[in-house]
Amino acid sequence: MNSLTFNIDALFLSHRDSLIHTIFGIVGCPQTAEDLAHEAYLKMLHALENQEINYPRPFLYQIAKNLALDHLRKEHIRQRADHSVPTDADDDIVLLDSLPANTPTPEQQVADQQEVALMLAALEQLTERRRQILVLHKFHHWTYERIASYYGISRSAVEKNVHAALAHLLASQENHPLNRV
Repeated sequence: MNSLTFNIDALFLSHRDSLIHTIFGIVGCPQTAEDLAHEAYLKMLHALENQEINYPRPFLYQIAKNLALDHLRKEHIRQRADHSVPTDADDDIVLLDSLPANTPTPEQQVADQQEVALMLAALEQLTERRRQILVLHKFHHWTYERIASYYGISRSAVEKNVHAALAHLLASQENHPLNRV
């Protein structure tokens, strides 16, 4: 076992409960949350074989959140396949009730608004340049090279700015009182 694996082991063990709590908040099942946390750890170990990870903690949480969202998508597809739509043409109300709603609930709207406000506040805390680099890369889909050329800095500096900005945004989300245990 090399020191990098040991550091990742220590990182996972020190954040395991928080990671499980984060995943549980998404999937709503404690067993699934534990399974996905373990899968996130394994995916991170695999990722370390192929790339350098400068911010391992946010990377681990992002893997976990992605796995949780993938799990929900798969569950949604399974549930839709399990529930067949009634075929009685005279019962329009039953058919309408079986259609999924495309508008969020009031609770979800408030939660979404709070999340957006939290993210905007975190973005405001970034330096102007770091915020611009993040926006150019993530929202305008500029390459690192194009951003580097635009600002007259190295590609590495652009990467570091993007990673630091993303780490800041993730940390602000995790440190928010509504997201704590």
